[in-house]
Amino acid sequence: MRRMHARVVKTYDGKAEVELNYSESSKDSVHCGACSMSSRPSGKRETVIADNAVGAKTGDIVICELKEHAEIKSALLLLIGPLVLFMITLGTAGAMGMELWQSFIAGLTVLALTYVVLQRLLKNKTYYYIEGIK
Repeated sequence: MRRMHARVVKTYDGKAEVELNYSESSKDSVHCGACSMSSRPSGKRETVIADNAVGAKTGDIVICELKEHAEIKSALLLLIGPLVLFMITLGTAGAMGMELWQSFIAGLTVLALTYVVLQRLLKNKTYYYIEGIK
């Protein structure tokens, strides 16, 4: 599991918006620093939504973790699923007698619609959770 220290920015409906602090947590965890490598010190830190079962309040310093297999689940949902739908659309459009460029446009349209639908369905979906208050 990846442990990260974070500061709670806002809380609502059993969730908390947290600002991740990688420099502190990298000593305790497997964090490699790649996600913050290109950011400037004055740049905005990464904020994510986390499940707030411990009842952390705004301003609290908390320990966040990723749920089990979070990377695999999110990759399947956001990358593999839309790619499979894109390929199915290409094949279906080709079988319907469309030319290659028309099949490609149809595939891109389905891909765009898939991402719009996923964005609306997964608006508050999170794989982070607050383990405890520091």
